[in-house]
Amino acid sequence: MLSDYVYQQRSQRRLQRIIGASHLDQFTEWLVGQRYAKSTVRSYLFGAAHFLAWTRTKGNRDFSTLGQVCLTTYRDHLIESRGGAPRAHEFCNSFCSARTFVRFLRHRGIVSVERDEAPPLVSRFCLWMRSHRGNKESTVANYRYVLRKLLQRYGCEPRSYTAAQLRTFILAESRGYSHSNVETHVTAVRMFVRFLMAHGECSDALQHAIPRVGKWGQAVLPRYIEQEAVERVIAACEADTPLGSRDRAVLLLLARLGLRAGDVANLRLDDLDWTQGRIRVSGKSRTPAWLPLPQDAGDAVLHYLASVRPRAATDRVFLIMRAPYTPILSRQITSTAERVIKHAGIAAPSFGAHLFRHSAATGWLRQGLPLQSIGAVLRHTDLDTTAIYAKVDVGLLQQVAAPWPGENSTC
Repeated sequence: MLSDYVYQQRSQRRLQRIIGASHLDQFTEWLVGQRYAKSTVRSYLFGAAHFLAWTRTKGNRDFSTLGQVCLTTYRDHLIESRGGAPRAHEFCNSFCSARTFVRFLRHRGIVSVERDEAPPLVSRFCLWMRSHRGNKESTVANYRYVLRKLLQRYGCEPRSYTAAQLRTFILAESRGYSHSNVETHVTAVRMFVRFLMAHGECSDALQHAIPRVGKWGQAVLPRYIEQEAVERVIAACEADTPLGSRDRAVLLLLARLGLRAGDVANLRLDDLDWTQGRIRVSGKSRTPAWLPLPQDAGDAVLHYLASVRPRAATDRVFLIMRAPYTPILSRQITSTAERVIKHAGIAAPSFGAHLFRHSAATGWLRQGLPLQSIGAVLRHTDLDTTAIYAKVDVGLLQQVAAPWPGENSTC
């Protein structure tokens, strides 16, 4: 089997010497079983050999020690060797090869699966957030990432924390990042303080230690494109190709129902009720909502499932189009939207998946739908969140404008 991917005998002998004949054959067979392309299999074989050769220069000759720490060190080595360029460690599949080889060793039981190394206090907090607050795993993971850094800086004795320390941490970790990133850090620390107070593990004086992030409410107009431009983007997907078929189904769900990228990425096969013509979406909460499935979006999804979707051991609706055919991620939904928008030649104010959500809400308002109905489809818990879309048309502002003091008529 190796000769089908590495043609020169000299290269075959070198790979066998570095990886080992038995491991090399098993790794090759495993890659083929994962349905990687022929060129990818060849690239990963040479990349794994380069990774192992590097580990041996560091005195590491035991496969069982090749874990996450080793991978992180190797990634830093690749970045440094290429001048610190952004994402330099991914050039030529170098890091992907090493990570895939370690995954193969874990599959074979040679390398043990590493457990969550979060401090016990953070693990307790995460369990509390799941059971008492009902947070989704993605939200808990964001909080865990922030709190690990907090405990690394100030230790695991929360009784010694001060308000100044918490504020310093927020400022240091958020400097140079977006407003949403700052809000994530603030929310994570504030929820952590509430958890500690509920269990009597910190001073009550920390309750108001971290103020809210300053931001003008509804300070900007929603970024959207006209419905004609939306249709041009959808038409730019080549439905007769596998990738175009998947992209068209994804974009129709974004454009017709105003779904978020995470909503589409997390769709499962049993979320599609073909009998009733509806789709189940959980969104940011654990409470699912059933939405009507438009005819064109349903036809596109059905065509993708019946003719295009690769066979894989997962119930996720949308998969990536290259082996090993794993479920698509939220950021890949956003990348798909960006790629198709640019391919269509649309002059858009932004290129993410959320552009279709804003465009759908704006179009519904202009068609005369009330804000309450639009908020229900978008699954907003507060009408003020939906009201931002009324700013795109002065006439629609009359629906949300408050009476002027002393007058009976609205503005």
